[in-house]
Amino acid sequence: MRVNVDKTIRDLQKEFAHLSKEQMNKAAARAINRTLLKGRTEARKAVKVEYNIPQKNLNGIKNKNAFPSFLEGYITASAKPIPMDAFSPRFETSTGSISISRKGVQKTKDYKRAKKNPGKGVSVEVKKGQREVVPYAFMIKGPKPRVFARGKYKMGGGSFGFIQRNKRENKSGNDTPIKPLISVTVHGAVINDNVRQRIRNIIDENFEKDMRHEIRYLISKMHGGA
Repeated sequence: MRVNVDKTIRDLQKEFAHLSKEQMNKAAARAINRTLLKGRTEARKAVKVEYNIPQKNLNGIKNKNAFPSFLEGYITASAKPIPMDAFSPRFETSTGSISISRKGVQKTKDYKRAKKNPGKGVSVEVKKGQREVVPYAFMIKGPKPRVFARGKYKMGGGSFGFIQRNKRENKSGNDTPIKPLISVTVHGAVINDNVRQRIRNIIDENFEKDMRHEIRYLISKMHGGA
C-alpha cells in the first residue's frame, strides 16, 4: 500500500511560500513521521481486531522514518511466521484433550469415558471467531507446548510451504520427519484488506493536520517562540 501525500505538500508549499524548500522539507519529514506513528498504532489495533496474534508479536510492526532529503516513510511488519501454538490450539483424542492457553500454558484433561469420534486434527483460532481444524496435526503432553504434524517444510519458486503426510511411512519405530507447525506472519496480517484500509484512513485523516502543526512549530522557532 502506498499513500501519496505529494499534493498536500505542494498545496502547503504554495500557502506558505515565504518558507524555503529546506524548511518545508524539514516540516514534511517531521509530519510524515508523526503520522506514521499514528498509522503504526492503528495497524496494531486493526490486526488485533482481525487476528488472535499475541501482543508480543505485534512489536514486529515498526516504522522507518522519513528525512528532509528523502520524504518517504514506511510501516514495516515482520515476515517471521508465528508458531501455531500461539493460537489457542486444542487437540482431542479418544481418552482426553490437550490445549494451550493464550498465555502459553498447556492444559490436559482425561475423559472418564473414551470418545468414539475424537477430532482428527488440531483446532486453532487464527482469525477472530473462526476456529478451524488442521487435519492430522497433533499435540504431545510435555513441558514445551507445541503443535506437530508429519511432513517437512519446502522452499522453492519464491514460496514457502509445508508438505504434510496423513499416514505413517514406516510401519514401526520412528516415523520422521515430524515438525512443529507455524502459521501466519505479522506481515500477512497487516496486508489484510481491512487492516490496510484502516491504516490508509488514519494517514489520510492526519497528514495535513500534522504538516500544519510542524509548519506552525517551525515558524514559532523562527520568531523566537517556544
